[in-house]
Amino acid sequence: MAEVNNTAVAGSSIVTSLNMGSGIDIQKLAEDLAAAETQPKIDRYTARKEKSEASISGYAALSGAVNEVKVVLDFLAKASNSRSLSLTNSSTAIDATINSQSLAKTGNADIQVTRLALSTTMRSAEYASKTTQLNDGNSFNVTITKNSGDSAVIPVTTATPLGVVDAINDSTSGIKATLVADSPAEDGWYILLDGDLGSRNGYSVSTSAAEDPFQFATGTTAVDSEIVYNGLTIERASNSIDDVITGVTLNLKSTTATNASISISEDKSSLRGTIDIFVDTVNSFSSIAKDLIREGGENEYSGSLSSDKSFVNLVSRQIKNLVDKTSSTPSGGLSSLRDLGLSFSLSGEMYVDDEIYNSVISTNYRSAVTMLTADTESQSKYDASNKGLSLDASIELDNLVGSTGSITRQSNSAQDKVDDYAEQLLELEQKLLNLQQKYVTQFAAMESLVQRSKDTQTYLEGQFESMSNMYK
Repeated sequence: MAEVNNTAVAGSSIVTSLNMGSGIDIQKLAEDLAAAETQPKIDRYTARKEKSEASISGYAALSGAVNEVKVVLDFLAKASNSRSLSLTNSSTAIDATINSQSLAKTGNADIQVTRLALSTTMRSAEYASKTTQLNDGNSFNVTITKNSGDSAVIPVTTATPLGVVDAINDSTSGIKATLVADSPAEDGWYILLDGDLGSRNGYSVSTSAAEDPFQFATGTTAVDSEIVYNGLTIERASNSIDDVITGVTLNLKSTTATNASISISEDKSSLRGTIDIFVDTVNSFSSIAKDLIREGGENEYSGSLSSDKSFVNLVSRQIKNLVDKTSSTPSGGLSSLRDLGLSFSLSGEMYVDDEIYNSVISTNYRSAVTMLTADTESQSKYDASNKGLSLDASIELDNLVGSTGSITRQSNSAQDKVDDYAEQLLELEQKLLNLQQKYVTQFAAMESLVQRSKDTQTYLEGQFESMSNMYK
């Protein structure tokens, strides 16, 4: 707050210290009179501003508590988070893993690996060095023809074993070439060729050189892998198979003499764990909501929304009503959280009725997951298709905490009030200063008049005393 004109203040102080004028402290008198007129309003607006600032913190706490509930619902909306599958495998010859929790299904499979997929490998004749001249040093072509019918003509401009390897590796033939010495002395070099797995990727090599400089010998011949899956013989051009058991990848390591038993089962405890977290989060919200409208609590936001109890109670009812919200994907007679045993006690605490929950999960687990998630994974809330109860409920809570949600609007309104009160306080403080200045000016004029009266009185007293002395 600014101060009254310094000159007037200093003048008032000098007059008082010299016992001039009336002797009244006109500066303090001016401040007291100005404060008596404006301070009550300043105090009222200050209190209102502080209350609105506190309510902003309260709305933030309320929004945060709703968001915590929303986070759990978003997690529960993913089928893979609500339904956890585990895989057991009796054989080390197959590395079996679940690649999609949402697609995999429970069940058992017997698999025998009768053949691993191989690629065609070739070895050239021996060369004295990496730079041995081939085809008398003249350039030539190498043609690689695959069993699939595809072929690649590869020009070799540097007619040496190293030049051949570089040319093949730089081509689009899909064949990998390496140059290997057969001893530390490096007195013998060989070109090794390796293709992709599977019979269609087998290949042959020919050359346009005058004489064949390679004389390739075949090491292995490309073949498909072969497994017997539940009695059905299946061939694939790879040792990694992900299209036989839905949601599972089979990496074949070796052949087996007997069947490998692969079993997929559901871990139903993961859903209960998330449900319990949801219950705890809802109860935490309820505790915060009650504290926001109750004066004298221990938290910094306690009682900050005591003047907006109806709104806080409205938000609390919306959270409580989630237990009866109907899923967009009901399944197996299940359509709400109450069907899973979730309910509220007389004291307002959410809880899970274990008897109801355990009965539903033991007999209707998949329907519970469908009801909650629509069997979807990371579905967008803007997707027009059905989303399941969890995402349905999360979207509903956006109406509270979104950028245009009701809690956000209440908080913005409180901020507008704070700004308005701050502006009015500035105006009142300026009015206080103006009044102080006005009173100081008026009192200074009065003091001047009093002083002139004192001066006249002193003069007359002197004259009368002089006249009296003349007649003594």
